[in-house]
Amino acid sequence: MCGIAGALSLDGSPVRHTSIRAMTQALIHRGPDEGSAILLGADPCAVRPGCGTGERRPAGPGFPIIGLGHRRLKVIDLSGAAAQPMRGAGGDGWLIYNGELYNADELRRELRGRGILFRSRSDTEVVLEALGAWGAAALPRFNGMFALAFWQPSQRRLILARDRFGEKPLYYARAGGFLAFASEIGALVRHGDLPLTLDPEAVELYLTFGFIPAPWTIYREVRKLPHASYLEARPPQEPAVARYYRLEDRLGAPPPPRPEEAIREALYAAVRRRLEADVPLGAFLSGGLDSTAVVALMRRARVVPPRTYSMSIPDLGYFDESRRARRTVAILGTLHREVAVDAARLQSEIPFVLDRLDEPFADSSALAASVIAGAARRDLTVALSGDGGDEVFGGYRVYRALRAHRFLRALPAAATSLLSSLLAFVPSRHGGGPAGAVRRARRLLAGLSSDFAAAHALWMSVCGANARRALRPGVPDGDLGRSLVEDRYRRFGGGIEGTRAVEIDLPLPDDMLAKVDRTSMSHALEVRAPFLDPALVEMALSLPAAVNFSMLSGKRLLRRALRGVVPPHVLRAPKRGFEVPVGHWLTGPLAALYREVVSGAVLQEIAGIEPRAAETWFSEHRARREDRGSALWGLFALCWWQRGPRRVHERAAGSAERQLRAVSSSEATFLRSSEG
Repeated sequence: MCGIAGALSLDGSPVRHTSIRAMTQALIHRGPDEGSAILLGADPCAVRPGCGTGERRPAGPGFPIIGLGHRRLKVIDLSGAAAQPMRGAGGDGWLIYNGELYNADELRRELRGRGILFRSRSDTEVVLEALGAWGAAALPRFNGMFALAFWQPSQRRLILARDRFGEKPLYYARAGGFLAFASEIGALVRHGDLPLTLDPEAVELYLTFGFIPAPWTIYREVRKLPHASYLEARPPQEPAVARYYRLEDRLGAPPPPRPEEAIREALYAAVRRRLEADVPLGAFLSGGLDSTAVVALMRRARVVPPRTYSMSIPDLGYFDESRRARRTVAILGTLHREVAVDAARLQSEIPFVLDRLDEPFADSSALAASVIAGAARRDLTVALSGDGGDEVFGGYRVYRALRAHRFLRALPAAATSLLSSLLAFVPSRHGGGPAGAVRRARRLLAGLSSDFAAAHALWMSVCGANARRALRPGVPDGDLGRSLVEDRYRRFGGGIEGTRAVEIDLPLPDDMLAKVDRTSMSHALEVRAPFLDPALVEMALSLPAAVNFSMLSGKRLLRRALRGVVPPHVLRAPKRGFEVPVGHWLTGPLAALYREVVSGAVLQEIAGIEPRAAETWFSEHRARREDRGSALWGLFALCWWQRGPRRVHERAAGSAERQLRAVSSSEATFLRSSEG
């Protein structure tokens, strides 16, 4: 796994090596093993070191029009033959790539049949030669996770692309006369000449979901490339974004005749494909069904016991799955490490995590994910996870809630009104168990007046429309989050049959997978998700929702498929989220830090936010009148970003030369276009 960065001249101005190196160096945490930056010209005239590295003037003969930078985390083929930026065997192609390709062997054999000779064992070279042979048509043939930039000098064409489910990130922006791109916003802004203004639509979406979905970012000038999409740039034409994979086109596939057997074999094949590495490899083991299934199948595929890692929260029994994980470890025989987390450990992780997220991000489980990733990285370079299992097989509570939506709407209004009145007398508590059940029941009843898509949007919301308007009374609120959910249902079909596709297409890439990428890569740990194998996802979506979940249970099909694979105590256990109890801690050990960060002065810096509304929320939460834990954590993360990463970005975005005063122009590498 790696980090990539680069810039393409759109107006003929020469690319500056200081910009490319500043961007690349900002990604060293993603690729600590080695790095390189290269500038490529547009004609046969060589560019001499020291020429055109800082001037803003039209490019003459030999001036570079594109720069590519790469930071490498070595995983497969540790030799220099797999280093990047990588040049194609025929000379007409350059690639920088962040990811892993799981069907590299099949594609390598096909490309060898076309006469291509390979110089390494790396999947990077397979991606490079596939793009050279088939162009953008190669993208849907890739089974893997990736973000990439492919430059084809003969066509003067740049392709930026992301994997189909959004495991790897890619950002881009117009910076002066350049198209700049990078794995992270913190690297992108170091190109320089990039204005940064807060996007009010992104703020609304953040307050709605707790994350900012693509193509928005917190900055109006910066965009996320959506998953399953590619951007093509051919100056002087304007860059254009298109989708290469459409999940809606795969929903009508015929289901397998023996679903349990087919699902089990597809998951086993997905795990086996993700075991190739020339570095230490292990897995996360939470005690839940998905991670246990992955570890059990790893154990079946390998003779050597895998290393596994889990988290315990001794102080809060409901959130703690460590006892179940220990029981699983004893049965499967893994080499296990358990990391204990309390409020003090969580608080110590906050600066490390929130400073590296680049955008406001309110999923508090990022703190726990970072703790486990850091522990695993002491022994591993690659870890397998159970990410995606809940989305694909209907494990989340939202599936059961939406199953109940139609049933409850059929009840007389007097009955639901009575139930709502009774729940109003129950004090608001934090956490899971009965308190969590009451909170979820209130949310479910609140959504009964809405149609199905709107009810789904409400269930996803950290702050509903009324709460957002109370927090920003002078700012128009277009309920964009609801519109995005409704758009997904139009694409995937209305009603419960479209719900899993909506979850896979909206919160999965920009919440769950964004969290996994940023927390793991902050520790230079590659995480692979077998449940997101395309064949497995499409097979699961070919089966009716009723096969997978009901009002009372989730993952029904997956549980049947894993009988005899996963220990019975895991198959019988109820679903528990990978949660961090910030609701408890914000009114206790984290209260002083919250007060310091979420101050009136900082809130007033964020356009439109009313500090008195935020103070009311905190008071209600502390008095247990309302459970505002998620919303308060969202405000905390927003204010932390405002105080920290935003100011860092603004300082970095002005001039790349300030980033690298000590970098000599002779350090840049220049090539003639005739050589690449």
